[in-house]
Amino acid sequence: MIDRDKTHLDRMNVEVVFIKNAIAPHSFDTFIMDDILQRAVCMSLINIGECASHLSLEFRNKHTELNWFQIIGVRNIAAHGYWQLNMEQIWQEVTKDIPELETFLNGLL
Repeated sequence: MIDRDKTHLDRMNVEVVFIKNAIAPHSFDTFIMDDILQRAVCMSLINIGECASHLSLEFRNKHTELNWFQIIGVRNIAAHGYWQLNMEQIWQEVTKDIPELETFLNGLL
């Protein structure tokens, strides 16, 4: 793994931990009612996708267990079309996909 990739993976891990801690005390119902929490989580998803987009192609091709296209795509939608986001889908992403990303990152870092 090249240093640049490690730097981006470390940054992704910081965002994963933030999301995990931010949503831990919340249910879906409280998440849906909390605009500030939604925006904070979406900003972390943007940051994760941005870091993923800067990982080397070699790294992404080697680690196909994650859907890099989807991770980067969520970033693009959240950054350029925030008003189009479906918070139910975001909740599913952070409760299902973020733990998978966390496991992946913990295995590498």
